[in-house]
This record gives sequence, structure tokens and C-alpha cells, in this order.
Amino acid sequence: MRVIFRAPDKKEIEVKGDRTVKQLAKELNFSLESHLVIRDGQMLTPDQLVKDEDVIEIFSAVSGG
Repeated sequence: MRVIFRAPDKKEIEVKGDRTVKQLAKELNFSLESHLVIRDGQMLTPDQLVKDEDVIEIFSAVSGG
């Protein structure tokens, strides 16, 4: 799957194989408490499966002001 980190800097990586969002977060070392995981415009929950052919976007949920 293609994983796109959107903030603070855009970074794309390729990850092979299916896994849950929770497994992906652990593998890529990001917190689900401070990031949103999006597929096709829909926010995913930790137990949802992401597949090898998916494009996943990860947004930081922390903002400043």
C-alpha cells in the first residue's frame, strides 16, 4: 500500500501486505491518538483492515494557534 504522511512534512512510503490500522501505526511508529488515518476520504478505525492496493493518508490531529 502507499502511505502518505501529510503533516508536518509530506512523505510517502510503500508498505507490503494487508494489516489493521493499529498494526500499521505500530509498524510505522505513529500514535492513533494524535493522527487520523484516511482511505478514500473516510476516516478509519484502529481495527479496520487496510489492503496492499490501498492508498492511505495520515494526518496529524494536533494543531496550533
